[in-house]
Amino acid sequence: MSAGSESKIVVSADGTEIYANAIGDPSQPALVFMHGFSMSSLVFDAIFDDPKWSSQVYLVRYDMRGHGRSGKPIDEASWESRRLCDDFDAVLQAFKIQKPIVVGCFHPPSYLAGIIYVAALPYMGPVMAKVGTPDILGCLPALMQTTDVDAFQNAAISFIDRLSSSMSHNLRQACFGNYMVQPRAVTLRLLTRVQSEEGLLEAGRSGGLPMLAVLPKKDQVVYGAETLKAVDGWKNLHVEELDNGDHMPWLSEELAFREAVLRWTNRIFHGLKD
Repeated sequence: MSAGSESKIVVSADGTEIYANAIGDPSQPALVFMHGFSMSSLVFDAIFDDPKWSSQVYLVRYDMRGHGRSGKPIDEASWESRRLCDDFDAVLQAFKIQKPIVVGCFHPPSYLAGIIYVAALPYMGPVMAKVGTPDILGCLPALMQTTDVDAFQNAAISFIDRLSSSMSHNLRQACFGNYMVQPRAVTLRLLTRVQSEEGLLEAGRSGGLPMLAVLPKKDQVVYGAETLKAVDGWKNLHVEELDNGDHMPWLSEELAFREAVLRWTNRIFHGLKD
């Protein structure tokens, strides 16, 4: 890991251990990166190892509960939305962060400076059936079941192959490893839990929460247009389309993605200071 990197195991309100990592200058604007379904924070290695990022912003990431090096509770109470918010709070407290921008897929609390959706499912619930591509939705039943090993393996391969054609062999194998260490009961909890989107949409439609939506045109996992429909009415919204971007645009459109995120981040944080 790059010099200046700091890793911690933080304890959430219910006792679940959360692995977190940060790099850069804590006095800079903070970006908190949140990974997707059945992955882990290692998918952001290319960003965290790049001084072009860490010289301009404070980079923070963590393995969400049920993933990677974090705890993997399987009881229903551990998957209430407030528990995931507790995890987020614990990470912010551990690194002494206030008013960050969240990068990823999350139902944000009110104390964010902004949110960046990157090829994102905007919130959990029936909207998944509209936002997800047929190929990806077709993988989900096999990933949740526990009786057919071959079906599970084939679905995992199919899912990961659609993430990015730019990922290295090592990253691809690491993504497979993420699937292997996640209990099927956790996968089921992840895919069947429902979030209330009311607070999120209210924050956006009131103009109080800025959003950058990054829409890679070659994404094989989600339909960007459907993501925008799911947050219809969001007032302070900026959209960046990446012609050659896939579901991991920090790999497939490295320069364009970095410039779009850092440009928007600078605008948001300069606005906070005015």
